[in-house]
Amino acid sequence: MSSYNVKPSKPVAVFGALFGVAILIFGLVNGHKSGGFIWLWLLAGVAVIGFNLWAAFSKKGATEVVSRRD
Repeated sequence: MSSYNVKPSKPVAVFGALFGVAILIFGLVNGHKSGGFIWLWLLAGVAVIGFNLWAAFSKKGATEVVSRRD
């Protein structure tokens, strides 16, 4: 059985990281209204940024593995 790593293109992954930065900015600007939920929101933003930068610049930054039966 062969398997292939599927990796997003660098521009798409960098755009995803920029989207994560937008999530952080939105959370910091509007966070005073949401109480404890802001910590979950900020954690999600950091996770989006980290995952996308890992996928863009790591040699093993595959976001999924596709297996094919021979």
